[in-house]
Amino acid sequence: MEVSLMIKGVSKSFGTQKVLVNIDLTCESNSVYSLLGRNGAGKSTLINLMAGLLDPDSGSITFNGLPLTDQSKVIKRNIGLVSQYEQVIGELNAADFLTWITLLYGLNAKESLEKIENLLSYFFDQGEDLNAMSKNYSSGMKKKLAFCAAVIHKPDFLFLDEPFANLDPVASNRLCDFLRNYQRENRVIFISSHDLQYIGKIATHIGIICDSKLIYNGLAADFKKENNQSLDTGFLNYLEKENDTTALLNSIT
Repeated sequence: MEVSLMIKGVSKSFGTQKVLVNIDLTCESNSVYSLLGRNGAGKSTLINLMAGLLDPDSGSITFNGLPLTDQSKVIKRNIGLVSQYEQVIGELNAADFLTWITLLYGLNAKESLEKIENLLSYFFDQGEDLNAMSKNYSSGMKKKLAFCAAVIHKPDFLFLDEPFANLDPVASNRLCDFLRNYQRENRVIFISSHDLQYIGKIATHIGIICDSKLIYNGLAADFKKENNQSLDTGFLNYLEKENDTTALLNSIT
């Protein structure tokens, strides 16, 4: 079954600060949509809007044709979210935390135990002490545990805000492999990230936000072709200021 996520005319302000202005984009089945932009560009705000954590000032967000505002409970059960904020419960170890997540979703106990074991075995190394309370985990371990919690119910819509932050190269590559396998006809993966090295490995579509607006929206293959196969060069070409910073650089080095 194909799925779709449609954002139409979405705007969001905080006080007098316009964060998003008239955002239009569509994510279809089997896509990994990667949203790029500077710090404070509105990437996290857009993900929070899609996850139903914030309400837009105007515009609409629909999942498979269903408005998020009308069907929030049904839709949210089919969403997995990894945010920039800490999502683990510090007083629980990894297995207990994931067990708690499966209970929230009403998953089968026997199947859940197998899922938990498989996820922990895949994302964590033997030297990482998962029996300790998660408040004692490293930042990378907490990020991996949050990701396990986001996918344990196999959501059709997976939203990841800076998923590679705090991960070492081995864990980041393992996450890329997971996402490539998770990408299917009945799923949409939406990622906000600054890690262009890893985005280049998995993105099917690219969006760039600048000055609160979506200034690029298209296929990753086309974006790379336009920029001589260089994702980072193309990204910088869109966002760098037109003025020459050479003189300023020379003055401070």
